[in-house]
Amino acid sequence: MRKILISLLAVSGASSSFAANNLFQQFDNQYNIGYGISQTTLQNGGKDAQSTNQSINLEVERLFDMGVWMDVTANMVTAATTNQPAGTIGSGIPTNTTTQNPNFGGINAKVGYAFPLAGQHLQVTPYALVGRNTNLAQSTIAANEGQSIANDVYYSGGIGARVEYRINNAIQLFADQDAVYNWDQSGPTGGIAPQNNIGYTTTLGAKFNVVKNLQLGVNGFYNYYQSAAPAAVFSVPGLPDGGTVYTPHSGIGGLVSVGLTY
Repeated sequence: MRKILISLLAVSGASSSFAANNLFQQFDNQYNIGYGISQTTLQNGGKDAQSTNQSINLEVERLFDMGVWMDVTANMVTAATTNQPAGTIGSGIPTNTTTQNPNFGGINAKVGYAFPLAGQHLQVTPYALVGRNTNLAQSTIAANEGQSIANDVYYSGGIGARVEYRINNAIQLFADQDAVYNWDQSGPTGGIAPQNNIGYTTTLGAKFNVVKNLQLGVNGFYNYYQSAAPAAVFSVPGLPDGGTVYTPHSGIGGLVSVGLTY
């Protein structure tokens, strides 16, 4: 009898959990392909640079019956252009423009637990995240200064929280905030030391279930970075300042997507 009661309680708990999040599953159980564009400001003492990236985004998201939420996103950079001054301010050296070839941008995974509130109109999901991302900022600038960097990627780890508001069965709004530590894996090449940083990303977006199993999405985001390492200085003949690595400071961007729910 005791085993039967335990089994009934377990089934009841699972059923209650499903009943508490099944309307959010209509939005969160989805996969999509998206197109994004972003611009990042890079700083180097008195010099700033602007890096503009275009990318293709692939995302798979799932909200399980028991409340566990997962999201895996990968992106491929299709174009990257950076405008920067080639020398120190007042040196008279004109601005350089560098265009990178398409390359793999990164892959990031989030895992959390969703708490539905307000009769399935509001859901709060704290999560942890890990990722591997190309350090586009440093590689662009270093290449333009005549340097090459091996293994120019970040390993990322952090935490975040996501708030979703379901207006009805067709429209859901969401806000996402995370904080990550980025471990720069590039070695001290040509005098350039690894440049770790802390990144904060704020995202606002919406999902639209326009017809059965078809979902459209849109979001905008803001990035802010704090350097966790002293600026690296290297020697480049002909540059008045010898050469200093640019580090990311802030950025904005947006993405539109089309996908399927399941």
